Amino acid sequence: MRTTSTRIAALAGAVALTFGAAACGKTDTPSTPAAAASSAGSAMPTMTSDPGATPSETMSSSSDAGDMGGDSSEAAQILEKAKDNALKATSAAFSGEIEQNGETMKIDYKGTSDGKTADVSIETDKQGKARVISVDDAVYIQADATFWKRQGAPASVQKAGDKFIKAPSSAASMVKSLSLKTFADKAFGSVNSSQLASDVAEESVDGIDCWVLTDRSGKENGALYVSKDANEVVRFTGTKKTPGELNFSKWNEDLGIKAPPASQVMSLGG
Repeated sequence: MRTTSTRIAALAGAVALTFGAAACGKTDTPSTPAAAASSAGSAMPTMTSDPGATPSETMSSSSDAGDMGGDSSEAAQILEKAKDNALKATSAAFSGEIEQNGETMKIDYKGTSDGKTADVSIETDKQGKARVISVDDAVYIQADATFWKRQGAPASVQKAGDKFIKAPSSAASMVKSLSLKTFADKAFGSVNSSQLASDVAEESVDGIDCWVLTDRSGKENGALYVSKDANEVVRFTGTKKTPGELNFSKWNEDLGIKAPPASQVMSLGG
């Protein structure tokens, strides 16, 4: 499961980049993701390959990712059902922490399959904290002074305090990177069912009876917890070298995401 840990860390980095990209331009109007990608990428923690992954593991994540149906083992069947449910889900939430390169990133995600409705928060000690809300074809970003400064945001944005900045309509394309489907594709795209341990453990997570899937080396290289009753992902744990834990909930539920009150949205023009 080691390559899954790499992909989840990479996704967290992509979310962080999306946050910065929406408001790190050098003008009074937040720039588009494309214009700001280089600035955001350098400002946030590096989320790249797991240093412990071998070339064969890295290659298997791309060459075998779609071949999960050929293994008839119990573990492979559980994985396939969990993957199918995740990719078909209309919405979900997850939260937890991921460590990469010695820095811990906290992430709290609620969103729909297309990303058009999402509420995502991230936080690291060095990079600060930020929150993005995508709803009703609009994107709102709230961040602390540390985050804005690290993104090189314009002075007007850095004075936002605890208010949200409404991103321009050109930033609407960023919602795809906030979609539940993007997360599921990246997470499950790295899993090769042929590497799963044949023994499937059982464990209760917050009162939910789960199957526990690992590779042949056991939990030290990460584990995937899948609910027995609904075949839904409940928890993911990282590796020794890339520790972390993400807990999942609210599959296919109304997430109650709303735009911030008008009084909490700062007008850059005023």
